[in-house]
Amino acid sequence: MKRILLTLLLTAALTASAQVSPWAFGLQAGVAAYTTTGSLHDNFKGAVGFTGGITAQWHQARLKADVTYSQPSFRNPNMFDVHDEQGHEAEVNAKSNASTVALSLQYGYTIFQFGAVSITPCAGIHYSRYAWDINSIEWSKDEQDEDIFKITGTHHATCGSLQPIASIDFDFKLHEKYTDAFGPQQRLRSSIRVTPYITYARHKKVSPKVGGCIVGVTLTYSGLLRNM
Repeated sequence: MKRILLTLLLTAALTASAQVSPWAFGLQAGVAAYTTTGSLHDNFKGAVGFTGGITAQWHQARLKADVTYSQPSFRNPNMFDVHDEQGHEAEVNAKSNASTVALSLQYGYTIFQFGAVSITPCAGIHYSRYAWDINSIEWSKDEQDEDIFKITGTHHATCGSLQPIASIDFDFKLHEKYTDAFGPQQRLRSSIRVTPYITYARHKKVSPKVGGCIVGVTLTYSGLLRNM
């Protein structure tokens, strides 16, 4: 009788474990802050922006995609170094900020998990794109023989860069609960994710060329859903 009960218990345990899916899917959203180095730093300041994305996880392996939007200020009002024959600046940025969209796709693997904390190094590719308006200007002399200028037109400028990225996800679990809101019974795990990262930007189409590192950190709320 004991052998039969033990067999039934083992069978039930194996069946229950087999029903737990190794896959988990979720979303993350929050804020990102970064700074720049090199000639990129000479032209653009760092910024704070909004970030969000999706995560797919299989056992300890993780695939995530994120998008970040920010509006960094300029350090250089005439990034393309355009001057007229007298040496006056012939172009200036139309506004004090550019618009930046950054996309990243990364693969990671959880190397540490204890209690409510997990650590997942990640690496992948990162695309960043700056966009802004530039005013074309002409200089002349006023009645007091002072230099004055007028705006003669406005055009749009962009520069983009596709480079590697590396990051580390530090996940701190907030709570875990079971739900059937999305179909069969599922487990929803929410956490705070802190992700320091570093990537490189190289804008070849800009003359003179612009390049440097982007070093930042994201703070996001993450939710992972797993079928039970």
